[in-house]
Amino acid sequence: TTQEYVDRVSGHHVPLLPTSYFPSFKYPDNATRNWRDVFWAVASAKQHPDIWVHRYLRANGWDTNKAFVCIQSVIEWRAAQALDQINWEGDICLGFDEQRLGILQLVGHDKLGFPLTYFRVRRIMPRANQSFVFKRYLIHQFETIQHITRSHSRITMLCDFTGFSMDNTPFNIVHFLVTLGTKHYAESTSVLILLVDSWLFANFWSLVRPFLDASLSARIVFAKTMNDVLVFIDESQVPEELGGLNKIDMMKVPEVNENCKLFDEKRRQMAEIEWREKVEKFEEATRIWCTRFNGDKSDTYSDVRDNAAHELDRAECHLGQFTRARTQYARLNMVDSNGQLRPFPTK
Repeated sequence: TTQEYVDRVSGHHVPLLPTSYFPSFKYPDNATRNWRDVFWAVASAKQHPDIWVHRYLRANGWDTNKAFVCIQSVIEWRAAQALDQINWEGDICLGFDEQRLGILQLVGHDKLGFPLTYFRVRRIMPRANQSFVFKRYLIHQFETIQHITRSHSRITMLCDFTGFSMDNTPFNIVHFLVTLGTKHYAESTSVLILLVDSWLFANFWSLVRPFLDASLSARIVFAKTMNDVLVFIDESQVPEELGGLNKIDMMKVPEVNENCKLFDEKRRQMAEIEWREKVEKFEEATRIWCTRFNGDKSDTYSDVRDNAAHELDRAECHLGQFTRARTQYARLNMVDSNGQLRPFPTK
């Protein structure tokens, strides 16, 4: 792990995180990881809770019953995987090799302004790492990217299959990735660009295609050359290794005191209480809005609800300072003090 690497380089143990972890919302009633808290923790991870719920409505053809079943399944999965702890630990407890290789990384934006992630498929080494370790890395990357792009509705993903082999894509990893993209983080992708230069991809695609839903399949674009990629992404944002001009910093080693706020339990408790209050305020505004909304865009109840969502957004950003460890993107100065993605400079 990164913690072990830092300890080995330093010659002694360097405490990058508190020694013990307690789940979010332990205060004030000790009801840890209940359905309601987990739901609002993920729904408030976007600037407006409607954004997250809206994804599952779109993914299920606006069938509210199916959408609710999917949301319930995702909530149960998040609780079982203890995603609050994964976010709290950050990349410090992840495998160091995965981070060093930069297998999945946020690198820039596409021509429409959507954040751009770059997935180096050929660098997946299942034989060198345990499946559990790599899956945990993927979950953390998805979580981190979703959080720092909270002001964006979707992201664009460039999957680089150049030079890959079937050894890089074992079935269990492929199935897990598809599940993440179609279920746990549904409708989070604007375009999925697959850069392919190998006949082996046909075998891989026959393995993956049956698991893709119609919504995601419609967003997949196949690219054989850089010219195909440049239709969607400006050359200044394409990584250098693909012939672009974007020089990507891979990683920086964590600093000793970078997670000092995670040690402050008193301020965390206060932030959690404030977050709960804003959740309740948004719930009440939503109940009133549902019963009195008249369809007018200038409707007062809509304004009140949107203001409540804005307050919840600020409370979530404040709470995140005490419940989320700093990541590579913070060390590379890609995010601001609230952990939100900075505008990418024009190169």
